[in-house]
Amino acid sequence: MCASSTTRAATACGCARTSENPRTKETRMTFRFKRALRAARLIGAMGAIGAATVGAAGTAHAASFFDGFDGTGGAGPAWETATWHNGTPFGCGFAYSEVWKDAGNMVLNVNAGTGRCGEIRTQQSFTYGKFTTRLKASTFAGGNTSFFLYTGTAGTASHFEIDIELIKGGTVLHTNVWKGGVQNYKQFPIATGWQTLGFEWRENFVRWFTVNPQGGETTIRHQIVSVSTPMRLMLNHWRGDNSPDAIGFLGQWNGGGGQAQYDWVRVE
Repeated sequence: MCASSTTRAATACGCARTSENPRTKETRMTFRFKRALRAARLIGAMGAIGAATVGAAGTAHAASFFDGFDGTGGAGPAWETATWHNGTPFGCGFAYSEVWKDAGNMVLNVNAGTGRCGEIRTQQSFTYGKFTTRLKASTFAGGNTSFFLYTGTAGTASHFEIDIELIKGGTVLHTNVWKGGVQNYKQFPIATGWQTLGFEWRENFVRWFTVNPQGGETTIRHQIVSVSTPMRLMLNHWRGDNSPDAIGFLGQWNGGGGQAQYDWVRVE
């Protein structure tokens, strides 16, 4: 998979990608989250995205990253809700109707009957940081539950991306970094159910990790790479269109659908 040099085949293997909203032109803001910064500066930066608190160790984090989402499909002060279709290998179009909050969790739904699915992204862009989420991926065949940073046009020199994607019924963790339209991916087996996962993006590397219930991290991949282009944080949940590219990446979609849930997101 992904051995082909063609743009279409290469793009299909990093399919957390999304199209930029053609109706929106925006000025991107970059926030640098570094441990060396004082807690007060971190709180100021995080305040634009969600409520921030300072723990005993002095690390600022989003107490409820989804507080900025208004629950009606609107962007709110922090989030933008996708309302477009990326085309193949995506088998559904993003819509307001498939994004909502339930008991504090963000729900992104794949509606098998209507062909609609869910995606949100932050209004702000980031350069470097540590990005962690607690999520529960969907388990239907041919689906994709994702957590990633993204900018540019997929498969071109403007395309930069760092991915966590749960595929193959939520049993495979797909990690990927795109630089100038060229990807570098690795996959790992993973259990279904609630998981705490993340990646750390620094000037000369990206590190993917899991977090156990006691808060301990286990590094699953460390990739030497230099990427400095600001990117937006995105969450989406979609299913493939059963094209050869979609089947090769996600497996066959057999008509299933359902929810992906995100308990929280932390940026530091």
